[in-house]
Amino acid sequence: MKHDIRYAMRLLASFLVLIPLSLITVNGQSSQGTLKVFSENPLVVYVDGIHYPQYGEIKLAPGTHWLKAINAEGVRVYSEIVSLKANEVTSVLIEEPNIQAPAMQTQQGQVSAGQAVTVQTGVTYGQPAAASGSNQTAGTGTVTESPVSPSQTIDIGQIGGRLPRDMSGAFGLGFGMAIREVDQIMTPKAAQAQRNTGYNVYAIPNGSSVYLVECRFMDNQLFQIIVGYVSTYSDNSKLKLDKKEVPFPEYNRMLSDLTGIYGNPDSTEKIFMSGYAEGDGRLLEALRRKKALIYHTWTDETTGNNIIMGLGYTSAPLAATIYTSGPMSTEAAARKLRLHAYSYNKSFKDNYFSN
Repeated sequence: MKHDIRYAMRLLASFLVLIPLSLITVNGQSSQGTLKVFSENPLVVYVDGIHYPQYGEIKLAPGTHWLKAINAEGVRVYSEIVSLKANEVTSVLIEEPNIQAPAMQTQQGQVSAGQAVTVQTGVTYGQPAAASGSNQTAGTGTVTESPVSPSQTIDIGQIGGRLPRDMSGAFGLGFGMAIREVDQIMTPKAAQAQRNTGYNVYAIPNGSSVYLVECRFMDNQLFQIIVGYVSTYSDNSKLKLDKKEVPFPEYNRMLSDLTGIYGNPDSTEKIFMSGYAEGDGRLLEALRRKKALIYHTWTDETTGNNIIMGLGYTSAPLAATIYTSGPMSTEAAARKLRLHAYSYNKSFKDNYFSN
């Protein structure tokens, strides 16, 4: 697999630190409100897209804020707008919901929650499927519903809110597009853009945070799209890189999105070296020392287009997804193309662990 999270995203992670984005503030108000989040189980808490590792007492500007909480399994258990007043405390108790299978509407009525229904985290099920003789067993009333693909975590203009089935691009971009076409699509969405020889980088607002999209070109044509998330925190109303947090929520959401559309990965590899092991509680340390790498791959057999997503480390822990044109990647390897210290004529592992 000719992709490399570490080198492909090095610029993205460093670029994030340089983006002069201020967090949302209320001008003229010096007083703050306090948000307290309570839960029996550990949570990953975000307010306005910003991760708050310590959520027992969060100081915020008065007004409305988006509170989101994700449990240890990466499942979103809370997503609501909360209101804060100056010099007052707003408390929110988050309890794990009892997950029940959703009722599904069919032409013959509802399938009750007590009947067999498959539920997968992060994918929306229970939408009506098109009527088809192959989906219904005569005389039994049993209906097999087709799950609906989930809305994408990242939505930058892709048709119908979905990624193409043949993996021929992402976010309204198609492989083979000229640099000018790509820039016309991405620039209106970006808080800031950086244009370089062979690649462009776009910082896309996400609440009060950002994620980054890098578009790579060969012969002035798009052949690779890289999306990167790093954890951030605020310091004096400035967005800064958090090197001590692994972006698990973003990793889990991207994995859920891709699995919902393309099915289970064609391959999954979890590499741990030098005494590190999965589940030992030292993933951050292993990633930082480049002794761990987790990634999943999908490939379209017809086109050769492929996707890789996973966890790696640049100048901070990184969750990334890389979409690549199969034919153009083969050409890049034949030419021994080199971008951001990544050699396309070398294997993924050789690039990652030898540099």
